[in-house]
Amino acid sequence: MLSELWPRGPQWPAPNSASHGARASLFSHASRRAPAPGAALTLEDELIQNEPLCVASSVDSSGALGDTVLYRYHRDGDTLFVGYFVYFSTERPWGDNALTRNVLPALAIDAVYSHFLFVWPGVQRLLYGPADIEGALVRYRVVGDSLVAEAARADDEGHHSVRLAESELRAPDGHVVLLTETWSHQLGAHGAVQRASAAPSVRCFSGARLLPLSESVAEAFRLGSASAPRRAKPAWRTSLD
Repeated sequence: MLSELWPRGPQWPAPNSASHGARASLFSHASRRAPAPGAALTLEDELIQNEPLCVASSVDSSGALGDTVLYRYHRDGDTLFVGYFVYFSTERPWGDNALTRNVLPALAIDAVYSHFLFVWPGVQRLLYGPADIEGALVRYRVVGDSLVAEAARADDEGHHSVRLAESELRAPDGHVVLLTETWSHQLGAHGAVQRASAAPSVRCFSGARLLPLSESVAEAFRLGSASAPRRAKPAWRTSLD
């Protein structure tokens, strides 16, 4: 009955989704036109998909991490800016945090923001759209057939933009690590590389688990656009400045 009142929302692309053929150049500097389904990936797509991205969480929180991370890119010479869109199934205030320990604040937020009266979708769904989509922008240097992460931008738990240095972003083997330390999943926690080994949850994405953002997904999840970003705002940027 409730499912009839509130239909099931859109589905985030799976690793074998048909959206794998939708190139990132749909939102890149080079082109605004959507390629035909199954079109060959660009050199930049191959570089991005060959560069593992790991998402770590230092706290237990509600919301399952998706099986894929979506991206868009902007290239300027040997500099490649990659915006990552990270999916969490829900955004609820339960977990290893002060809100949960005090119970009542978490209950109040959950009853209005997450799930109205604990049954229907709450203010979060009304204002932002389905699920919880967080973003980060990583600046890479193109070196031969690989990428070297130099710095990044993401939001902290207060929704303030923070800059992440190479030393806290790039692991010894070269892959990028982003860290969330809050129930609302923002990816701008400092010291990601140094803290990831002790994090209770770390998942890495590469190959078919890194997919170009398609226009249909951006519309379905109300992500906005580069000129009018609505969700995962750091991922829509084309510069760290």
